[in-house]
Amino acid sequence: MTQIKQKDVSNAVVSTIHDSSYSDPTGPSTDFYNGGSEDLDGTTGDETKWNVDFAKWHKYYQDVPIFAAIIDTLATWAVGKGFEASEETIKKLKKIKGWGKDDFNTVMENATRVCLLSGDSMGEIVRDKAIRLTNLKPLNVGNMCTVVNIFGVIDHYEQWKNSAKVGEDFKPKEIFHLTWQRMGDEIHGKPYAQRVESLIKQIKQLTDDLGLRFHRIVKPLRLFEATTNDPTKLAETEANLKAGYENCEFIVIPRGTLEAKDVATIPNADDAIKYLNVLMRELITACGVPEIILGWSENATDASSKIVYLAFQQRIERIQKYLEDQIEMQLGIELNYEFPASLEPDAVQINEPVNNPPSDDRKKEGKINNIMKK
Repeated sequence: MTQIKQKDVSNAVVSTIHDSSYSDPTGPSTDFYNGGSEDLDGTTGDETKWNVDFAKWHKYYQDVPIFAAIIDTLATWAVGKGFEASEETIKKLKKIKGWGKDDFNTVMENATRVCLLSGDSMGEIVRDKAIRLTNLKPLNVGNMCTVVNIFGVIDHYEQWKNSAKVGEDFKPKEIFHLTWQRMGDEIHGKPYAQRVESLIKQIKQLTDDLGLRFHRIVKPLRLFEATTNDPTKLAETEANLKAGYENCEFIVIPRGTLEAKDVATIPNADDAIKYLNVLMRELITACGVPEIILGWSENATDASSKIVYLAFQQRIERIQKYLEDQIEMQLGIELNYEFPASLEPDAVQINEPVNNPPSDDRKKEGKINNIMKK
């Protein structure tokens, strides 16, 4: 309990921490996060529509480089190395040009990136009169509306732009639709951005604040006390000081006109940097992309790095399996995505006993440099 005392004891105010809430500062609650509840976005009537808020999730992707790197890494590792398929299938897929300068690989990497970021991605399936696949054109999922019937099954798709419906409805078979990690009877996928939204906001805010704090080393905050109260003279003096300060030039003023004071703005930033590292680690853990995959690591041994890599491999292979199944089901194309580089042979050899280890003499002679073969 905290008491705020004024000179007059009768004006004392007593307050408690329970007067504030995690979600609603005006309502009574405790100072701990209590979780609450959230239902699934399923059907709500004869016809239910869903539109992905792609602009919101895309903004996080644009503003927070580490989050963009995570999404790009997942998409690149899933489809970046290409796929294996029959010669006939490869010949069919060479027809796909996307928006005109695509190939099937870039179309699928694009679709995977958008799907992971926002939960859903869509592309128009183009076929000729013989119902042969001729193209797969990426669409802005933010302009697309999924319409499901009372049974929770997709009825059709609508395309909207500037709050106006565009063209005719798309039949389900005319849209290639990916929904990553759909939950229960929901009619959309789960965005990675939504899962880590609070972390993204904190990281962005903290990096901006730290950038400003360190910028004050070069351009410290200064207070000037003028000897005049004339608004016109104050504005003129402020303009001159601002111009000189920005351009790092000298300004000559009469003695006694202004008195400048530096303001301390750079306290020890170690705690903030440590907290930023904690947020970064929590973000990459939540998204399932280890530091070593992103190109950096701290205090990681060779053995621990291999285990982390193998865990990441399972996530990538799951994404690949999902893509393979959806491509076959929606496009009628059978293919297998290749994993960039597997460590499974090494993992097996780590557990295998080594028979007849080399003698010390042979080691000294350099005849055997490595017992484990990769």
